[in-house]
Amino acid sequence: MEITTFELLVKRIAPPPTSPTLARRVIQGYFLTLSNLEDRDLTYQLEFTVSRPNPANPNRNLAGNAVVAFDVAGANSFLALTPVSPSPVTPVFTTRFRVPARQTASLQLLPDLSKPGLFNEANPDIEIRGYVRLSVPALRQGIFLRPQGSTPVKVLLNPEIRGTFLPNTFPGSGGDFDQINYPLQLASGKGLNEIVPDPGSFVIDPIFVGNVGLERPVIPELVNPPAIDLSLLSPAARAEVLAETLAQVDPSAENLSTVSALLSRLEIPIRMEPVSP
Repeated sequence: MEITTFELLVKRIAPPPTSPTLARRVIQGYFLTLSNLEDRDLTYQLEFTVSRPNPANPNRNLAGNAVVAFDVAGANSFLALTPVSPSPVTPVFTTRFRVPARQTASLQLLPDLSKPGLFNEANPDIEIRGYVRLSVPALRQGIFLRPQGSTPVKVLLNPEIRGTFLPNTFPGSGGDFDQINYPLQLASGKGLNEIVPDPGSFVIDPIFVGNVGLERPVIPELVNPPAIDLSLLSPAARAEVLAETLAQVDPSAENLSTVSALLSRLEIPIRMEPVSP
């Protein structure tokens, strides 16, 4: 579900030729408080779709300019911010985090203030905006992406923008640091929301397509595993991929039932059942 817009800033509140004494620098980040109202731990995914200006400007992209911090009831930890769509038009980045049952987490998308020389620039110009989507992703188990549930999960959401105005003497001594914060309107119009978990599917590593019979590498547990829509493949390629995939299936009753359901969705008239010895 789409939840809000976002905007990150490290720049003066008014551009030159406005006097720096009247236009202090501001650092602004995106904060999301999320409460897991379910009785089980859940993994959530945030997807940030960035508006890229024309012409391209590296100061308008999350890559190299942003970090993601996360905490539930302790010190911040930093999460991976992964590019998943290298489109020249609309870059997309994701991050995942796990929230224990009935607990509340804080997720922060912040400008990367560790960039060398950032605070020494007279007129920094980082300005990144876009929108945010929240989902309950299917999680990888072997060759399957398994859904985290079959019914909608309830969450409480509270998004904010928070900023700090820097004194013109910073990073020197003296001066006042002022803070601002304001809530963002949720797209749903309400704080209590329900999210339908993403459905399950096969996970097919593209290296296998056209390379069946070669020695396969070990498949790591990936945060954003590559997947192929079998319905888009030619009959020959589909057969190769299915043969490779089925060879990896642990022949438990649950796995075979899942495979049969997926084959049925692809209109392949094969049903797999365990065979008694």
